[in-house]
Amino acid sequence: MVKMKICPMCEKGTLKKGKVEEEMFGVSLGKYDAEVCDECGESFFGEAEMKKMEAKAKELGVWGLAKSIKVVKSGNSLSVRIPAKIAKFLDLKEGENVFLYPDGKNKIVVEVT
Repeated sequence: MVKMKICPMCEKGTLKKGKVEEEMFGVSLGKYDAEVCDECGESFFGEAEMKKMEAKAKELGVWGLAKSIKVVKSGNSLSVRIPAKIAKFLDLKEGENVFLYPDGKNKIVVEVT
């Protein structure tokens, strides 16, 4: 008899094999084999699938886009530098307009217009 795996997140559901669509920074990486909780929907990937996702993210240029950046003073304002890799990903050029707004107390959204 095969013992059902209990979800380590919700501790209520059982894990079932399935395919899960993964994305990184809004870019689809494709569908990958995973164990999915039938209660909370959390998905768990094996090492081989994680390596495939990493390779796909690198191929698509989204691997390593997240950065920790210091806020600096510029005149009376504060400035945040946009790293070249992120600017390239967004196809953002010097002089272009962006729309900047807070999304709660801990997040700033920059939309390329």
